[in-house]
Amino acid sequence: MTIGPKQSKLTAVEERAAYAAATERDVDTCQRCRRDCGPTARDHRQNRRPGNTIPENLQVLGLRCHIWKTEHPMDAVAEGWSVPAWGDPRGWPARRWVPTALGFSHLSWVLYVGKGWEVISEARALQIMEGTK
Repeated sequence: MTIGPKQSKLTAVEERAAYAAATERDVDTCQRCRRDCGPTARDHRQNRRPGNTIPENLQVLGLRCHIWKTEHPMDAVAEGWSVPAWGDPRGWPARRWVPTALGFSHLSWVLYVGKGWEVISEARALQIMEGTK
């Protein structure tokens, strides 16, 4: 675990902007199942702490998928739905449904970048998660 400078607490305005950005980016749709699995919520990929309510650490999950994530923490990290406590959400791979040129969506590995994302290969995601960047 790397010990870095203490994160400053975000203002309420900054947190609301991050929640709004994640909601817009994810089209208020559960990113794990893309189905109606209950009311949606902005989920912290890494457990909430001061300074980490940023778009890169938020995703939209439905209630059932959120419960699954909470009940299966190791699987959630391995499958890209969660960030371990020692990880940095700004550089930790995530899973999401990405639209293709043909109008379909494909479950892909991504790095969240502000209000958007960058698609990465599964090999790259595993390198990052295993610490072999």
